[in-house]
Amino acid sequence: MKITVMSFNLRYDKPDLGVHQWEKRIGAIASAIQHYQPDLIGTQEGKAHQLSDLQALLPEYKFIGGDRTGTGEGEHCAVFYNPQRLELQQTKDFYLSDTPEIPGSITWDTRLPRMATWANFTVGNLGFPITVVNTHLDHENPKARELGAALISLCLMEFPSEHHLLLTGDFNANPNTLARMILADNHKMQDALATLSLEQQKTFHEFTGEAWDAIDTIYCDRRFQIEQVIIDRQQWEGVWPSDHFPVIVKLIIGNRE
Repeated sequence: MKITVMSFNLRYDKPDLGVHQWEKRIGAIASAIQHYQPDLIGTQEGKAHQLSDLQALLPEYKFIGGDRTGTGEGEHCAVFYNPQRLELQQTKDFYLSDTPEIPGSITWDTRLPRMATWANFTVGNLGFPITVVNTHLDHENPKARELGAALISLCLMEFPSEHHLLLTGDFNANPNTLARMILADNHKMQDALATLSLEQQKTFHEFTGEAWDAIDTIYCDRRFQIEQVIIDRQQWEGVWPSDHFPVIVKLIIGNRE
């Protein structure tokens, strides 16, 4: 059985100019998602109205996850999923700080709170358990990224051994940094993009189409077989969907049937 996973930084709705405005990009985002038909999508930066707008164009999906402030008004690490393929069992948000249970908490000298959302699913009629964690690490403070990565790695270790794990995110760090090395050091997980050269892994392009930093990826349980890895570098409906290229990974669960 196969499963397709996407990580997609949507870019939060700010006063961007021209075709970079949210209203001009949302159709392109939906088109990219419909093309790849992922079962799971870890999104970053989406605010509540953006997530609702996107779901309206993608009625086949549901999404879960709160925002990083705990008020509903901040950016989310929402997970979209296809309920025809995945049955949601449990979900929870936690915050990247010394007090992960407190919404909006900041203890690592960052200007903004950071968070992760996790969800447990069963796949199809098999009852096969999958857990996804989706996050967005701090963009300014390397130490906060390292501490956040360590907290997420600990979280991943706490799930039952039968759960096949996934980690999607904008890590604001390339694979050669300590934060990413902490995640790569988790013996359960593999970086799906690791087979590509660093140049090929670059995803952040700031609406130029020429990426210069490898900060988005998908980590997956080593028990998955990686069938295909894609960084989508094309425009959709004549515009760049976001200032990040989305990452898509096609995985095989168990045998190839």
